Amino acid sequence: MNLILTNIRNVVMRELNRMTSRSLYLYAVLVFPVLTILFFASLFKEGVPEKMPIAIVDLDHTATSRKICRNIDVTPLSNVTEYLQSENEAMSALRSGRIYGFVVLPKNLQADILTSRQPAISYYYQNGLLIAGGLMQNDLTLILHTLSGGINIQKREAMGQPEDYIMSQVQPVQLSTHQLFNPTANYSVYISTIVLPIMLQLFILMMTVYSIGIEIREKTSRVWLRASGKSIWVALTGKLLPYTFIFFILMMFQNFMLYKVMKIPMQTSIGWLMFGSLLFVLAYQAIGIFCIGLLPLMRHALNFSAFYGILALTLCGFSFPTEAMPAVFQYWAHAFPVRHYMHIFQNQILTGFELKYSIISFVYLAVFLLLPLVIINRLKSALIYQNFIENVHRN
Repeated sequence: MNLILTNIRNVVMRELNRMTSRSLYLYAVLVFPVLTILFFASLFKEGVPEKMPIAIVDLDHTATSRKICRNIDVTPLSNVTEYLQSENEAMSALRSGRIYGFVVLPKNLQADILTSRQPAISYYYQNGLLIAGGLMQNDLTLILHTLSGGINIQKREAMGQPEDYIMSQVQPVQLSTHQLFNPTANYSVYISTIVLPIMLQLFILMMTVYSIGIEIREKTSRVWLRASGKSIWVALTGKLLPYTFIFFILMMFQNFMLYKVMKIPMQTSIGWLMFGSLLFVLAYQAIGIFCIGLLPLMRHALNFSAFYGILALTLCGFSFPTEAMPAVFQYWAHAFPVRHYMHIFQNQILTGFELKYSIISFVYLAVFLLLPLVIINRLKSALIYQNFIENVHRN
């Protein structure tokens, strides 16, 4: 055991010397990951888009239409930036990107309301931008329904109807809605908590592949193996240990930004948070070993690992629910550690459910650690013989 620990220490010191001898390591392991975390944390710090520009086409020009305009303008998501004269003019502004939507108040709006002719107020919104369009629709629908209900109440009060009767007619069924676990509808809770791990997993994958592949490319892998006592497991442990430590610290820095700076709810203990973060780092390092072992030519392994890492954004269920995907993609989604990390976040961190609801996700993350067993002999042969490049060129 003392000999194994000594060999691991020798490999660690060798890797630290390599890391400090090239600026590429500094940028890829520290500078770019930290900048990425800070960039996305600042991008989503507001939580929900606010004051999105809209226009109003007021064809009535009465006290009622002006009141509706004022009520639309004070909503948190909408900001009336333009008052236009026609629908065609408003549609041109929408196509040019100056506004996200517009409301049309028809002629004789006030007169129709007073004579109970039920006028129609139209609104148009840009749904090509899904989040902006969805927020705009909800905001305008809510404010117009509220205004409609208020006008109805005022008319009934003028008729002398009692308050209880009025409310039973205006709102026959009273709704009691409860937004669980994200009551402020903060988009940062949903977006940043997945985008940041997905970006970090790319750095973990690429650096794991690069740190091993460069040894084969520069034909220094035999020196690396000799420093480890000719044990591939000691060699991998010593080489990846500094990166494991650095990326774990980056994960905790990311967690600090999410749960302390951005105030995202955290309903679990720091111990489980650290354990999940460590498993996340180790799982992607194991996948990186698998990639370079499967394709010992560095540029091929880097391309493969980058392709795999980018697919996580689409297939992990973040941008589109896996339940709506074809069956083959539903199974394929389990091949991404970030999906299981997302489940841990949803069950443990955000909602504070019991451990039994997340244990299967922890198990999935641990299973990824077995991947190097599949290619360990192939990787060791590539490190010893250093002939994979020549074989590729010859073929």
